[in-house]
Amino acid sequence: MTVNCDVSVVLPSYNERENVVGVIEKVSKAVGSRLKEIIIVDDNSPDGTWQLVEEYGHPKVRLIRRIDEKGLASALVRGINEAMGSYVVWMDCDLGLSPEEIPNMISKLENHNYDIVIASRYVPGGKDPRPSFRVFLSWMINGFSILFLGWGVRDYTSGFAAVHKSVFNVVSFSPKGFGEYFIEFAYKAKKNKLKIIEVPCVYTIRTGGLSKSDGEVRTLLRLGKDYGIRVLKLRLGLQI
Repeated sequence: MTVNCDVSVVLPSYNERENVVGVIEKVSKAVGSRLKEIIIVDDNSPDGTWQLVEEYGHPKVRLIRRIDEKGLASALVRGINEAMGSYVVWMDCDLGLSPEEIPNMISKLENHNYDIVIASRYVPGGKDPRPSFRVFLSWMINGFSILFLGWGVRDYTSGFAAVHKSVFNVVSFSPKGFGEYFIEFAYKAKKNKLKIIEVPCVYTIRTGGLSKSDGEVRTLLRLGKDYGIRVLKLRLGLQI
């Protein structure tokens, strides 16, 4: 029996030298024979993440090294646009969320007629063991998003999803900003009446690399402000 290699996994990276080989191995093992490609979009990491990926030489890895462009959302747009699989998964490269969840997420798309599967910390079975202030801020952002954008998604800032590639014929998100893109994506998907399900996941506190969202209080508050502004713009239908 022929097994389709139909899953593309997009991993944006910046200074993830300590994690990148581990995430490649975990994704490859989790997805197995259905893995079509792992697309790593690296923003010319000063720590040489891109160089390590090249040296590692995994046959299913495709490296996109961006020299003159940076940013999480734009990296994801680039990787998703170039993905060749029928199913597209994206997640952070820091192993904060587990690649072992991917087969279950693909199963929901394939066997249960969902368009989008979101790995969520805020459905029964999900957990977020990070420091209390970081968790509180995440709860505040998600509560604000639910208040203004509506129910149907509990983890508007997940950053870990599996979708049918055809979803992007219906919805898209702005390449501007950091994690705000996920709020925009989830909201537009709901507005277009796409079928969304959240599955529980457990966030893991990273042990290496450079965190982009779990840093000092000033950075967290700035990100929270940016997320809040994106929510209000979406709700009011303003240009992003």
